[in-house]
Amino acid sequence: MTKYLNTSHNQFWSWLTSEISERMAQNLPFIKIDPKKILLIGHFDQSTFKYFSDKYPHADIWSDQTSFNQRSFLNFINPFKKKKISFLDFENEVEMVNFDFVWAGPFRQTVENYPQFFLKVGKCLKNQGLMMFNYLGPDTGREYFHLGLEGGHIGPDMHEIGDLLIQSSFADPVMNMEYLYLEYENSELLLKDLLAVHDSDSHLGNVQNLNQQLTAMKKENEKMVLTMEVVYGH
Repeated sequence: MTKYLNTSHNQFWSWLTSEISERMAQNLPFIKIDPKKILLIGHFDQSTFKYFSDKYPHADIWSDQTSFNQRSFLNFINPFKKKKISFLDFENEVEMVNFDFVWAGPFRQTVENYPQFFLKVGKCLKNQGLMMFNYLGPDTGREYFHLGLEGGHIGPDMHEIGDLLIQSSFADPVMNMEYLYLEYENSELLLKDLLAVHDSDSHLGNVQNLNQQLTAMKKENEKMVLTMEVVYGH
């Protein structure tokens, strides 16, 4: 069990962010914009960079990826401009550049940080600019609420975020959501993903006890399901 708890959660987040980013990108054909400067922030992989480079070959693409995965993206080159992607420190440098389009992949915000996040995006976004973002909604992990799950990366109801966007001076916010259902045949793999979603074992009390409860639940059911509520906004 100790070895399991020390296992990195990055593999789960890598899959999740790639899946959600691909789903969010499916909405782009319906949005008629021709951005000249694009900022990609949050968690996603190189396929997202390639998607934007292919769809908007004339755009300058920026990212905050330096904070955790700089080396992987240093060799990314816009095939049209033959230019490397530009990096910035989102916390300190974002107001230096005005963007037409800000894309926020699945990001790990606490509920209290959303107003500050929207304020910062608003300061770097041009008038008539577009922001697209997503987060995990409050129904995520609902099958296991009775085990004491709370906190972590779970965001508020999408209607609350819609109201907050208006309060933050964003015009015409549109919110929607979908459920992803993950099936598990292994209770320890489920526990690992629960810990990743809820940030750390500090939110889950006694992890050994939780593992025993999940194992007992597994004996009663052939498969175990983890609901992921994915909320999209623009």
